[in-house]
Amino acid sequence: MRSLNCWPSRATDPSRVAELVRPYAGTTPQWGQRLLRLIEWALTPGLIDLAVDLIESGHADEARGPIAVNSDFWSLLYGLAETAPAPAARLVGAYLWRHLARARADDSGDPFESGHLSTHSQFADTVLSRIAEAEPEAYVSQVLPFVIDVATAGSTGGTDAYAPSGRWAHRLVGGHGVDAALLTALDTALRSLAANSPAAAADALQQLTPSPVQELRFLACRVYAVMNQADEAIAWLLNDERNLRLGWLSSARWASRELIEATTPHCSDETLERLTAMLLDYYPAWEHRRQKGQHSAWGWSQYELLSAICPSRRSDAGCRRLAEWERKFPGQVPSPPTPIQTGFVGSPISDHAARHMTNEQWHRALNMYAKPQAERFWPPQGGVHELAQTLGSRAEQEPERFTDFAFTLGPDAPATYLCAIVGAVTPHLDADRWEQLALHTHQILGPAAAPTICRALQSAPQNFTAASLPALDSYTTDPHPEQDIRDADAEGTRTDLLTAGMNATRGQAALTVAALLFHGSEHLHALTPLVTRLANDSVLAVRVCAAQAVLALMKHDPQIALDTTEQLLNHQDANAYNASTTQRLLINILVREPSRFAAHLARALQGPGDTAELAGQSWAVATIQGCLTPDLPNSTDELNALARRGAASVFADNIDHYPHLVPLFNDDDADVRKNASQGMRQVFDLFPAQADELVRAFLDGKAFPDHLEHLAFALYDHAGPLPTVAIDACERIVQHAGRELGDLRTHRAADGHHLVSAVLRLYRQSRQAERIRCLDVIDRLSQAGAYGLTAALENER
Repeated sequence: MRSLNCWPSRATDPSRVAELVRPYAGTTPQWGQRLLRLIEWALTPGLIDLAVDLIESGHADEARGPIAVNSDFWSLLYGLAETAPAPAARLVGAYLWRHLARARADDSGDPFESGHLSTHSQFADTVLSRIAEAEPEAYVSQVLPFVIDVATAGSTGGTDAYAPSGRWAHRLVGGHGVDAALLTALDTALRSLAANSPAAAADALQQLTPSPVQELRFLACRVYAVMNQADEAIAWLLNDERNLRLGWLSSARWASRELIEATTPHCSDETLERLTAMLLDYYPAWEHRRQKGQHSAWGWSQYELLSAICPSRRSDAGCRRLAEWERKFPGQVPSPPTPIQTGFVGSPISDHAARHMTNEQWHRALNMYAKPQAERFWPPQGGVHELAQTLGSRAEQEPERFTDFAFTLGPDAPATYLCAIVGAVTPHLDADRWEQLALHTHQILGPAAAPTICRALQSAPQNFTAASLPALDSYTTDPHPEQDIRDADAEGTRTDLLTAGMNATRGQAALTVAALLFHGSEHLHALTPLVTRLANDSVLAVRVCAAQAVLALMKHDPQIALDTTEQLLNHQDANAYNASTTQRLLINILVREPSRFAAHLARALQGPGDTAELAGQSWAVATIQGCLTPDLPNSTDELNALARRGAASVFADNIDHYPHLVPLFNDDDADVRKNASQGMRQVFDLFPAQADELVRAFLDGKAFPDHLEHLAFALYDHAGPLPTVAIDACERIVQHAGRELGDLRTHRAADGHHLVSAVLRLYRQSRQAERIRCLDVIDRLSQAGAYGLTAALENER
């Protein structure tokens, strides 16, 4: 047999297929791939023995479902778990034990922790629960020994029930992950055995009850609760005090409580007396410890368990004790574990209520929630900040009313209330009214008002008046920030200076001055000194914000702006160039006075990390604009790798300058090749001869194998007739990508779809010789199973 070109048909006996191919297992890599594909595409109960052998021998470690991008081993079993759950259980067991063996070879007893088994899957929960419900005995026989081994390996052997260790020590109802699904399904299967196959359940208990491991005692407790062996179950429970604390994270004793609740109606009087006596004396050590400000929990654990005893069989002492705890914990009752919940922290006042509140009611609400509130577990409820959002929402609906209301808020109210109103009403007020509100806010809050007032002016610069200048001037000298970011990343770059500046008072002031100057020149004389001050700030994060203001000043007074630019960029740290604002400023001044500012570009090109990449972009723009000076690099060969990455991205976006891309397709740096390849998406915007030249350079370049998807997309996206080079491109793409073009688990499937469309269009527009080549490409696409080919061919008929 040279190959497997087709899968077994329905008439083929899968057992016969397995018999024929089994001798080839482990012979060559090619046969390994064929057998793996056989299992992935044609798994039936008749192939289970072969599949188990392949898994156990390590020839199917990467087995996964054949279709979806997010497929995995568990998706491979999705259908089988429903149609043949017992054989599916065998595969689950083989898979788990295979990866446990791999983990042990790497000195780990937990394949999830070692990474040999992933905890992430969208299919495992459904697959495992189906098998456990349909074939509980088969599931237990395959999975229980695995869980015992992994749980035991992860246990530290400690005796503290309040500090358990191990893979499943901290359980959640509805917990996510393959490991959680394994245990949940095992719990389901074990409890099903107790009801339907007591002998098998008893055998499982013999494996679980001797273990000191908390997770295994939990499983034993869950089985005993449904076993109808009351005296034996309670005897086991009383054998170890740790058995009284078995459950889930959200209800740590619920499994123990369930056992007591299920067995006390049926146990003997003697057993019940022993249980009651132990519970009446049960005070866990943690209840002795009381945190300051917290209610005492003394007696709660006893209350949880004692209240589970059948009411008609409670002793007088037990009843008296329960009455005592009910008085101590009024309104609190033992609760079952709850699933994981998510929710939003909402406002303490609903939108509906807010619509009907008077000003007096608003004042009472704002004052009440300004004070610390008692913690509320669920549903979560917000405080000051969430109420401020509701306040802002109402202010946006009634701007005049809440502008008046803002003047009634004094310095004792949290700043977030007044700021919420200012931000909401700004778009709705005229300049005079907004000026009054801004001055009041500045007077009440001082520097705390800066972010709100600055952002309001940036969004509505027409509201700025001379009366607002003192406040803005004070923000430019605010002490925040005191110093620059000093922690460098792995590449030596202080990342995101612009964001740091935007979160600083002086940085916001700089962006506000920029917005005002972009808006007009009315306040130019008053704002120019602020620009100069901020451009010379000692903190880089402020300077990069000031670059925006200098750029705005360039509209009105270019000479002062150029002089100020020189002051701004003359900083000892080359990271001054590491922001989009300084990049735009550098490009602008290079176009205006290239000889004066070329040295700054040269310095930036030698900067660290992102600085050099941004400078490479600036260099490329200067190249396109024709303003490079002789002392600057005149080709990409003279740039370092970081700068070439930036240059490549600019040239890719400006396809008319495609000659600069050609050498970058063979660059030694992978990221340079990646950025340059993006230009191929616009290749057919060029004249045909230019497009042919660039496509052939790309096909011959080192970038092609890793980034052919851009050319495939261009072929698909081009609306006009495809150039003659298109057939060469199609042939090279299908030759290189091969069967990946039909593999929906990879991004190459999209390339296959694009290629199908392109080659059919090319066939229609070509002469006979090119049509033959198109048919050859179509044959290759058919062999690969390219997505959409069959439908596309049907439409051609």
